[in-house]
Amino acid sequence: MNAINTVIIGGGISGLSAGHFLKKKGIDFVLIESQKKTGGVIQTIKKNGIIYENGPNTILNNNTSINQILKDFKLFDEIIVPNKNISSNRYVFHKGKPKAVPSSFIRFLRTPILSLNSKISIFKEFFKPPHKKNTSVLNFISNRFGKEFHDKLIEPFLTGVYAGDTSKMSAKHAIKKIWQLEQNFGSILKGLFKSKKQRIESFNFSNGINNITETIAKSLSKKIITNTRVTKIKKLKDKYEVETDSNRTYRCENIISSVPSYELEKIIFKDEIKDTLSKIEYNAVGVFHFAFLKSDIENDLSGFGILAKPSDNKNFLGVIFSSKIFPHICSKRHEVYTVMVGGEKQKQILKKNKGEIEKLVLNDLRKLIKCQGNLQESNFYLWENGIPQYNLFQDVIEESVNQFHSRNKGFFLIGNYFGGVSVSDCIKKAHVLISKKFN
Repeated sequence: MNAINTVIIGGGISGLSAGHFLKKKGIDFVLIESQKKTGGVIQTIKKNGIIYENGPNTILNNNTSINQILKDFKLFDEIIVPNKNISSNRYVFHKGKPKAVPSSFIRFLRTPILSLNSKISIFKEFFKPPHKKNTSVLNFISNRFGKEFHDKLIEPFLTGVYAGDTSKMSAKHAIKKIWQLEQNFGSILKGLFKSKKQRIESFNFSNGINNITETIAKSLSKKIITNTRVTKIKKLKDKYEVETDSNRTYRCENIISSVPSYELEKIIFKDEIKDTLSKIEYNAVGVFHFAFLKSDIENDLSGFGILAKPSDNKNFLGVIFSSKIFPHICSKRHEVYTVMVGGEKQKQILKKNKGEIEKLVLNDLRKLIKCQGNLQESNFYLWENGIPQYNLFQDVIEESVNQFHSRNKGFFLIGNYFGGVSVSDCIKKAHVLISKKFN
């Protein structure tokens, strides 16, 4: 039996961040990770001189917590920010061809993506009453801006973020900032005009996104136990016992769980939250990387990437023009594309074998970039439980988590299945938790 103040379960960015902030406070802890190495969904692969991201491709610099991590580890000098002129170009399909999403009012007026009636109806949003209760993203956006606006601009974007179905997504949680603009100002457009305009930059690192997780893990190496799975959590009178498959048991005052909901549900003691955890949905996503010679590409699109809506009938959800936004990931002779497949509306395609999927996806990509040259390099990773869905059940999840915390002193849940899915969201949740609950 090992006695310790805090046990962190899970060594992804949430657990590692919690460990870092605990260490800064001088609080004794151990972090237990089931895999051979930490990092969770942040997975950078280096192969034949090319850097691939199987997980997140960028990190948003949108809160003070991520900046604190960067400052603590002196990582600012290693940050690579994409060229704004390139990364601000985002494409959708219009009549089968890529069209840039308008990034200014003048371009909005000129874009062929939306009809004249749709453009006019958008300005009616100023006069529409705010929603009194939560609703789906599909209903929310259609009510405020029209169905065409939803179908042609919002649905492709959210398909890229969540790989989900907007008719199921919670407006209050999946598009939280937009929902809050409506609730706070009575209108989204009013909110955009009145609120402070803040440009949020995304970034990567010279050696890939896992630079951040590996740096944190290295600093916590004496506190981390890898290749060890937590098998059971017991609640005692005023403490907890954490059993592992290595026959080690830890008795502690605090537990921080950062593992996915489906993993926590298997090991947690009997509590009302078990039922909630079992109902949280994740969508499977396949990630392909393809490298071509620049000289073989005729349609050399410059931008962040392109997103597809179901009606486009593509075999992918979206394509990130990886080497356009981060040229350092490969040689100057190559272009690298990251292609996402699957999600809520493409479940059938992931039932095929990898070779069949690659053939379908590669065919669509070649048509997009007009490339008949030989494929130079490729990489594939399947996330069977990829992205947690912020559906209309999300209110129940967040209320259940709050009630669990009140019933179980010292047991805290963090992670990407509530409160935000992004890397920076996860870092912020860990930082706030340690700041408020640990002294």
